[in-house]
Amino acid sequence: MNKTGPQFYFSLLRLLALLRGGDARRAENNGAEAWLGGLAVNLISYLFFAQFLPADLKIWQSVLLLGLLAFLVWLFWLVVIYLNSLVIQFLRFCGLFQTIPIRRAQSILLGTWTTAMACGLLQSGSWPREIASIWLVMVAMNLTAAVVLFFTYGTRSRE
Repeated sequence: MNKTGPQFYFSLLRLLALLRGGDARRAENNGAEAWLGGLAVNLISYLFFAQFLPADLKIWQSVLLLGLLAFLVWLFWLVVIYLNSLVIQFLRFCGLFQTIPIRRAQSILLGTWTTAMACGLLQSGSWPREIASIWLVMVAMNLTAAVVLFFTYGTRSRE
């Protein structure tokens, strides 16, 4: 059997795989990558909304609100995905995003939402600012890797 190496969705990981002699084609079946990406998106959004909770609550009220916030963040993303689908339909109706698959357009919009929240977290103090900074650096590195892959390999790296 011909076993191939792992394939990745994010451009940075595809570029690193290519530099190590691996496959630079896009894949959407890497569970670890999807899990880490989802964890990062949910962490950024959770921290973003948690900064709006009152700081003068009793400990049991804070714990209760933070637990409720986890559910509300999940609900928020469900609504965002639905609204994104309406935006994508409208953009396609206007002649934009015609060649991009819907799942990729959703990824672009979800990444944009999360990056906006990370920018908002930069104003907060302590460790949430560090998490937001890590997110923004990773987004910049991923976009740079996408440009390198595009100009180096053109459409072959997007298969």
